[in-house]
Amino acid sequence: MESSELSHIIKIDVSSKAKNGRAPTGIEEFDGLVEGGIPRGYLVLVAGTAGSGKTIFASQYLYYGLSRFNESGIYVSFAENRETFLANMKRMSMDFEKYEREGKFRFLDLVTVEEKGIESIIERILSEISSLKGRRLVIDSFSALAQAFPKEIDARIMLHTVLGKIAHLSGVTTLLISERSLGTEWLGKGMEEFVADGVVALSIRTERGWLRRNLQVLKLRGTKIKSMEHSYDINEHGIRIQPEPDIKQVDKVFTQKISTGIKGLDSMFFDGALGGSVTLVAGAAGTGKTTTGLHFIVEGAKHNERCVYVTAEEPISQLINFGEGLGWNMNELVDKGLMKIVHYTPESFTVEQQLFEIKNILREHKPSRLVIDSLTPFEEALSRQRYIQHLRSLVSHLKVNGVTSFLLALGEPASATTETGLSTLVDNIIFLRHIEIESALRKSLVIMKARCSNHDNDIREFEITPKGIMVKEKFVGLEQVLGGTPRRSMTEGAISQWIEAFTKPSGKK
Repeated sequence: MESSELSHIIKIDVSSKAKNGRAPTGIEEFDGLVEGGIPRGYLVLVAGTAGSGKTIFASQYLYYGLSRFNESGIYVSFAENRETFLANMKRMSMDFEKYEREGKFRFLDLVTVEEKGIESIIERILSEISSLKGRRLVIDSFSALAQAFPKEIDARIMLHTVLGKIAHLSGVTTLLISERSLGTEWLGKGMEEFVADGVVALSIRTERGWLRRNLQVLKLRGTKIKSMEHSYDINEHGIRIQPEPDIKQVDKVFTQKISTGIKGLDSMFFDGALGGSVTLVAGAAGTGKTTTGLHFIVEGAKHNERCVYVTAEEPISQLINFGEGLGWNMNELVDKGLMKIVHYTPESFTVEQQLFEIKNILREHKPSRLVIDSLTPFEEALSRQRYIQHLRSLVSHLKVNGVTSFLLALGEPASATTETGLSTLVDNIIFLRHIEIESALRKSLVIMKARCSNHDNDIREFEITPKGIMVKEKFVGLEQVLGGTPRRSMTEGAISQWIEAFTKPSGKK
């Protein structure tokens, strides 16, 4: 098909002109990235790999126009039939059939296309735009449509001369879906991105064993865009872009000390931890991190403070039973609304969702104390940069809201703090460790950091008793306790004998 043959097609009645303004997509976070929506009359390429949500993205855009602005829409499909489309979208609360009955929506099922039918297809699209007074159009997908052309130049002519002018002359804001092959830099056929007014790239990749979806606005003419990658997920309501972690300005200074719920630990902090501080409790499995967190939360709840315990490690019932076993009336504290226990699992929530929900809890529940048990799922699921970025945001939210918090983490001091950069974010660091002494497993505790507060530097032994944690005296006669390989210290007499043996003149008996 020649360019001249294609050009005359657009002379069909497309007299309506583009109106000023933008067409919001209804994906709130996306609209925030593009100054409120797509400029009307634009042709925007939505490119992505299989399963990235291209059809869902385009459908939300159409449905939002129908349901919110009474804007007629047309979905042209070269990929799936009408029945499948309507059924899949209804599962996501988008009832296109309702608007189809009202004469505001058309689904053009064009799964089978041949080159000789291209002209009639374009004429049909234009006719539907004219009869519906359509304002929004989706073509799914250009990749399938382009296969009908024997030459790439024909597909380019069709894209530039026809589809581009359909959008600009008719005033229809058009989303053009294009398949993106895994492992390639090209978006679709490699031509759409240059003709389109805007390009939105959707991608899927595995990051540290987790499936991650990312959206990036590569270009949108006449718009100041936020072009960094944004994480998103797909749920029963469609696409939801996770807000980027925001850093709050912390101006509050807290001087009041509060009890951790562990008498010996309060003494090591010289009358408790500072209110509003963030404490990292690090240690290997079984060292007592959860018990420490429960002490802290129960202490606040018993004094009528609103407290929240967020767990990704144990079911809520198991955590309550554990607390009850230590003599705390957990169920009563929960029933009174003084203690809220929230459980997340990696299978149900993305990491960004969990952190976003924690911020919602701070806003809605307004706790004075918070425990997160633990940070390990966040660290395992995110790159180091994103992990620190999200934690920095979370810590700033905790401090701005004056929430005293314990963040539990699995690992040694180096891996839990220095290697991840946590040491600069938190105010206090408590390290718990198993040590072996005379063929017996014992536990040690040390405060490695306490910002703006004096603290005990001793390495103390502690036990988990039927009533909780009991901190004992410091280890005496041992060294290398913190290193995990304790050994007996040399006595003063032994040191003197050693010095004497190596300083005695040779030849003397």
